[in-house]
Amino acid sequence: MLQYLKIFWFITLANAVEIFMARFGLIQCVDFIDIDKNLPNGENMGGLTQTMIFGLWDDVDTWPTEPVAPADVEEYAAWTGDIVMKSGKRAFTFYSTDDTSELTCNMVGEPDGRSFEMVVNVFNPGLKAKLLGFIAAAKNDNLFVLVQDNESQWYLLGDSKRAAIMQPGEGIGTGRATADRKGANLSFIYKTNVPRTYSGDVTTILTASS
Repeated sequence: MLQYLKIFWFITLANAVEIFMARFGLIQCVDFIDIDKNLPNGENMGGLTQTMIFGLWDDVDTWPTEPVAPADVEEYAAWTGDIVMKSGKRAFTFYSTDDTSELTCNMVGEPDGRSFEMVVNVFNPGLKAKLLGFIAAAKNDNLFVLVQDNESQWYLLGDSKRAAIMQPGEGIGTGRATADRKGANLSFIYKTNVPRTYSGDVTTILTASS
């Protein structure tokens, strides 16, 4: 009997500690909200804009942070703050042919171990030396990637713990027929526990600070 009482009081104490920590933001406790149609002005255009932003992971001085004690699931899926580049460093733009770029968020992992792989696919035409040089230089490097959808919402691939990595895409080459277009299909993958939107700076990071 005494043994069962000890177990009962241990569980009661553990529950009380958990409630205290959740109330004061010491552990994450996210409230659900209604998930409605959520199409402001009826807009829901697919695809990404034609300009991707990328940079070297090591060139970032300050990363946006995960929300602390988010109030609900919407806040849970949004980064807080800006990307800030190190002195003398900047991010760069990457052109992608219209209707060829896409962001997917793929759920991966076993039960009780789910996470996400965010994948961006882009196509740059021409197959010039600049493009080939970028692919060769970045193929094994740690990057971050920013892409914007057609509703002006930005998504960040990369954080202070994990980078976005270039993956083999659908092909780099000239094409076979004269009606084909030459260029490079590239993919960038980022592994994360939570896919998040980014509302921070996307302008200042394109200019190197002095």
